[in-house]
Amino acid sequence: MSAINTALSTIDQVASEGDLAPDRPRDALELESLTSPVVLPDGKRIYPPRLHGEPIDELACALIDTDRPAESTFLRLIGPPGSGKSQLARCVAYRLWQARGRELEHRHGVPFYGFVEITGGPSSDEYLFRYEFVPAADDAGTVRLVDSAFVQAMREGWVVMIDEVNTIRDVALLSINSCLDGRLSLYLPATGETVIARRGFACLLAYNPGLVGATDIPDAWHSRFPATLEVTSNWPALAELGAPRALVTEAMALDRQRIAGEDGLTWTPQFRDIEALARMISRVGERAALALFVSNLSEQVQAGKIQDAEAAAVCRTLDQAGYAHLKVSATRRLPSLHGYPRAVSS
Repeated sequence: MSAINTALSTIDQVASEGDLAPDRPRDALELESLTSPVVLPDGKRIYPPRLHGEPIDELACALIDTDRPAESTFLRLIGPPGSGKSQLARCVAYRLWQARGRELEHRHGVPFYGFVEITGGPSSDEYLFRYEFVPAADDAGTVRLVDSAFVQAMREGWVVMIDEVNTIRDVALLSINSCLDGRLSLYLPATGETVIARRGFACLLAYNPGLVGATDIPDAWHSRFPATLEVTSNWPALAELGAPRALVTEAMALDRQRIAGEDGLTWTPQFRDIEALARMISRVGERAALALFVSNLSEQVQAGKIQDAEAAAVCRTLDQAGYAHLKVSATRRLPSLHGYPRAVSS
């Protein structure tokens, strides 16, 4: 056993010194320039990313014609989960609301600025975009047919985002083609009414093309949503919001490896993942926070959602961000993932 323990100790030492990982630039964040933040009514501060130097939210607003929705170019936001697609959509909707001179409203007890989301799934049919079934408040045991969020957006002139659209069956998506090609109309069979979208209506798509079990959007929708933005995490914004700079720098470097197609990486932690880790560190300290983070990684590996090699790459990123001192020796036989202890209660 002594030979095995010696070998394990050697592995621990090599890993802690980072000899198996390539050097990365430490000042990458300095090369990025942030846009002016957009503060949403809920207090969320968003720094829109740039496209060829131009703020994305400004470009998106230029593509959407709120006065003549039939002239709009609707936008697709694609990217991995947690990269900021939904936040960017909210930012665009808020700016469009302000540009129309609309006052902030309150709906269901929360600030409202003309933005609604709709999600579906493999079992969704064409009624997803037309109706919702809700319990009748004045008649127990019965339900009533009400407008879907999509129909409400058409009637009121709101921005609607269809989230994870590539998980929804084509039969449901194709049923709203007439809303997206200039006609801006939708027939409601239950009432025999045809709804025509009002000024201000716009539709955005947000999805992860690499989502397991998902399919591509219908061919007809590529021309209906010709403007496609590949959303990546805005790492400088995360550092500006207070996340540890070294952690953000290393997470950005790893993510750029994925984007470049290096090392076979198909998944890396995104803005939301690192933001959550930074928040946990600030509240419970590094040791507990990393254990909770690593247990999340471990569960995803066991479920087959990410590869063990990708989890190993994340752990090397933690090494390079300065957390290697929290690793445990393999000789201690503690539940761990690539040297980092998991959050296992005792």
